[in-house]
Amino acid sequence: QFIGEYVKSINLEQYNKAIYFLEIETDDGVITKKLILQ
Repeated sequence: QFIGEYVKSINLEQYNKAIYFLEIETDDGVITKKLILQ
């Protein structure tokens, strides 16, 4: 079991400026976050 913080950097330069939804899947379920590229 992992307890702590996990950091992942993603290069989004090739994506258009818009609102995206980031879906993160873990052992405990799925988390959806809104991501705004300006």
